[in-house]
Amino acid sequence: MDARANSEPLDGPTPGQVRTGGAAGRPDRWAAVAGLVFTAVVVASFFMPEIPSSDSPPEDIAAQLAADSTAHRLSLLLGFLADVAFLVFLAGLWSRLRRWEGPAGMFSALILTAGAAFVALMLVSGGLHLALVQYASGSQPDPAVLPALALLNQWVGAAILSPSAAMLLGATVAILTTRALPLWLGWLAAATAVLQLIALAGVFQTTIEGVVAIAAFVGFMLFLVWVLATSVVLLLRPGRQPAGS
Repeated sequence: MDARANSEPLDGPTPGQVRTGGAAGRPDRWAAVAGLVFTAVVVASFFMPEIPSSDSPPEDIAAQLAADSTAHRLSLLLGFLADVAFLVFLAGLWSRLRRWEGPAGMFSALILTAGAAFVALMLVSGGLHLALVQYASGSQPDPAVLPALALLNQWVGAAILSPSAAMLLGATVAILTTRALPLWLGWLAAATAVLQLIALAGVFQTTIEGVVAIAAFVGFMLFLVWVLATSVVLLLRPGRQPAGS
């Protein structure tokens, strides 16, 4: 069956093309709530202290982490809550797109696998952050190890760009070919993926600056906007699926 023949137009469903409601609406609503929680938690984390730069002297890193220990622990809690929320959002988004693309759909599967890799790297980054805080808060920490942990956390953060871009590319193609979600969400995902791919050029730089830094920042902000917008659409239009399914 041609997916386009059973797709949802930009201005809303046409009778006979889609059907709504039923049990299919429940995962959409759960995904929407989780996406909204993820976005809110990430925005809240902007007000938490950052990990000290790996270029700082080890003693300064230890002193900064010890001084802001409580805030760093709160930041870690927010980060782990964001990971849980994103996994729920990811599962619901995959469920929605799989209904339209079909059980053998490649691009909905790409969203799921790349998204799982994205969260896995986020958890590794959180683990390194936790190691920094725990080590600096110890009774007799060896500050010499702290720059290495900070540098590892920095490059794990850079590695997140690869699965994130793959996930967004999968979302782009799945949305544009099935129209399971409004087309503008597909184009927004495409723009975000392109910016994140440009940001990957940072691996050739010792410090992230210039066009690469701008692409990384704008790409990250657009990613949050995309998750927020997708969540709102899933909340307002739950359970949409092809009429023949």
